[in-house]
Amino acid sequence: MYFTPILPIDIKGNIDQELLSLAEEVCIKSATLGGAHNTHIINSIKDLLRKTNSYYSNKIESEGTHPIDIEKAMRKDFSSNEYEKKLQLLSLAHIDVQKYIENSLSNKENINIYTQEFILNLHKEFYTKEGMDKFLDINYENKHVNMVPGTLRENDVYIGKHIAPKFSELDMLMTHFQNEYSKAYKQSTKALKLLYALSSHHRLVWVHPFLDGNGRISRLFLDASLQDIKLDGYGLWNISRGLARNSDEYKKHLALADMKLQSAIDGRGPLSLRGLSYYLKYMLETALDQIAFMSKNLQLNLLGNRIEKFVMLSEEEMLNIKPLPKYASTLFKELLIHGEIPRGKVQNIINKSDRTATTLIKTLIEMDYLESDTPKSAIRLKLNAGFASYLLPDLIPNR
Repeated sequence: MYFTPILPIDIKGNIDQELLSLAEEVCIKSATLGGAHNTHIINSIKDLLRKTNSYYSNKIESEGTHPIDIEKAMRKDFSSNEYEKKLQLLSLAHIDVQKYIENSLSNKENINIYTQEFILNLHKEFYTKEGMDKFLDINYENKHVNMVPGTLRENDVYIGKHIAPKFSELDMLMTHFQNEYSKAYKQSTKALKLLYALSSHHRLVWVHPFLDGNGRISRLFLDASLQDIKLDGYGLWNISRGLARNSDEYKKHLALADMKLQSAIDGRGPLSLRGLSYYLKYMLETALDQIAFMSKNLQLNLLGNRIEKFVMLSEEEMLNIKPLPKYASTLFKELLIHGEIPRGKVQNIINKSDRTATTLIKTLIEMDYLESDTPKSAIRLKLNAGFASYLLPDLIPNR
């Protein structure tokens, strides 16, 4: 059985204007994010959001690892608890595949993300990362099945009330998926391409191509499709946070789009046009909510004030962290504005000796608040998870 309709188009061939207007609003508002910030701060925020995206996507599967623990894993500081270590490795795999997607789309011309090859490769990249072999032993119908990364399932499955297509139909369905959603490349506006991207996310979940990992891979694929349409500002917000805030609501709307054709006016395909429209409205409103959240929190003056207060509270030992050194606030706010500063200019910024400036830089790098490409190159602000949890409250949950 095919999964048409692929877009919210009625039996007369008209696209849902409410959804198209919402999609246009997402494109416009997303493009305004980051306008007040320099490239280095934007890259630092994007780096932070890869970690939070990993946290929230895994949280939807009830396996979220706090961003602070993700950062520990990135330094090879793993939990002594074997289960918690597995979750840390799961998060690292997610972040690595996000980077793989970004590199693939930026370094290759005319890559088609809707092909079976691309989607299978996402699964393979994810499940061949360090420690992911622990997730390949799948308990299926009271039997242990060894899942092979990057291959279509060879079993018929059901997920809740959704009976997934038969495994014998998967090649046909993935070809159908490629043929239908590759039409996104021919669309005239980003708003239309956005509707294709969000619709394809559900249809990939509906096909359920893998024995396990479908939710994570489908959300990574959604990230890929939003980057592929060059949605300006995406990366300074991500949709997984919005979906994870009420994962039951997300799953409810996925189920609505699973519905079969309800009546003669419910579209032309075997699946419900109305169900797809409900799902798309939910996804677009979730995207707008996340854009509004980040837009509010990324205001330059607000971040500057929060930096000043964070440093002050740390100096007064009112936070459960090591106190920051004197002059940290002055340097942080300068980096917030300029993004990158040569080391030799720090003494002028804080109006102290070269020795004091050198000590300040060394201390803040060791404390993970600054980063630099080499021991002598320019410095940049680093938004570690603890720092960011204060600067961007509600992005990173309290522990």
